[in-house]
Amino acid sequence: MKTSFLKIGTFVLLGSLMLTSAKAQQATSRTAYFMENATQSHQMNPALSPYNGYVSIPMLGSLGLGLESNMAFTHFIYPPLTEGGQLMTFMHPDVDAQRFLSKLRPNNYLRAGLQANLLSFGFYTEENFWTFDLATKLGIGMNIPYEFFAFAKNGMTSGSGNEYHIRDLSVNAGAYVEASAGHSRQLFDFLRVGMKLKGLIGIAQVKANISEMDIVMSPSRWSIQTRGSLEGYARGAAFTNDSTGAVNGIDFKTPGIGGFGMAVDLGAVYNTPIENLTASLGIIDLGGISWGKKNTLRAKSQGSVSFEGIDGISTDGTGSAEEQLENMKNDLMDMIAFKEEAATRGHFQGLNPTFNLGVEYSVLDNKISAGLLYSQRVGNRGFSELMTAVNFRPIKQVHVSTSYSFIHGGFETFGFALNLVPYVMNIFLACDYTILKYTPQFIPLNTATTNVQLGISVPLGKKQPKEG
Repeated sequence: MKTSFLKIGTFVLLGSLMLTSAKAQQATSRTAYFMENATQSHQMNPALSPYNGYVSIPMLGSLGLGLESNMAFTHFIYPPLTEGGQLMTFMHPDVDAQRFLSKLRPNNYLRAGLQANLLSFGFYTEENFWTFDLATKLGIGMNIPYEFFAFAKNGMTSGSGNEYHIRDLSVNAGAYVEASAGHSRQLFDFLRVGMKLKGLIGIAQVKANISEMDIVMSPSRWSIQTRGSLEGYARGAAFTNDSTGAVNGIDFKTPGIGGFGMAVDLGAVYNTPIENLTASLGIIDLGGISWGKKNTLRAKSQGSVSFEGIDGISTDGTGSAEEQLENMKNDLMDMIAFKEEAATRGHFQGLNPTFNLGVEYSVLDNKISAGLLYSQRVGNRGFSELMTAVNFRPIKQVHVSTSYSFIHGGFETFGFALNLVPYVMNIFLACDYTILKYTPQFIPLNTATTNVQLGISVPLGKKQPKEG
């Protein structure tokens, strides 16, 4: 029995998941957390405030892109066998299966996020700092279990047969708009507190999941059972169907506001009894979006299929075996087809709250400091990071920070942040994971986790010293 059908069918499966997802993660640089000039730090802790107020340049006040993964690009792309040859994907027959699979984890994820501030400004009234932001946030993510790749790469390798038990193969994408108002103030000489209220406007959210896929293979018979779901949330959206009634896409006929929600950020900065040592805590994104029933789409996939008498399959494009292969592929697609169900209720989509806990010690009259920041995003797709940073503040107009992230840095990245305030402009650029190692084809060698954030604004009035 050949394995070509397995490889084709498996990637058709993944393709069908991707096609049923609408095109709709941490995009804020953690290295900026200890930068006193940065107008973006309140995004991680609403108690943090810069030296000056500001008005952002529309669309450029805070523009961030983030990528998170426990995989690397070089897990899937391999160098050519001969000089001048083409790069090979992991599915190439010359790529050893064990070499490829040994690099993978039980669950392999990839998440990307984009945040763009359409408008933002902040200003002081004595010791009080006020912020207002209007931003769009987009995200896409996928989880691909090890068994999926083993099925795709190996097929049936044992003469007596193989079994694959795939769990939680998923793709999701979404977009929403966030309007927020924040306030921080010096509650005591040693304590500054902050809070931010957010209004959330849901644009679209799509989630496709194959929760179970059990494949039992023998030389004469294959049996496959699946269970999955597809959910979509958007105004004026409807499933499109093929001739069999299976969902094959989503039509956004009258896009608009599909859901509403609220969230809150909380923060505090504490000047400890130890001179020059501060501790801080920020909790962001406590809340979520509610999608009404009329803006909810649901579909399910549940079924089984068996193939018998399939010896002698070839993929040379001739003979009845090729026709049999095409029939089996069609049967597989029928098996995983999503069938629409009536939505009986709406859906509450919770955000993933993030906790940021930092400590900082400064020397030389605050010209230099060292900080340690632990971040934990909770939820179904959590993410944690421990970062250390060294911050240089030679003058108020120039701040530079360097950082290293212990959990996802992999000894192959470093972080940096640069904040320049030449009186009429506040310019910010940062990256937590600057990748240092590449292949000759300029492919990042051992990591796919990185981010970048850019911000440009116009400075306003300065923080007023507290009267004694």
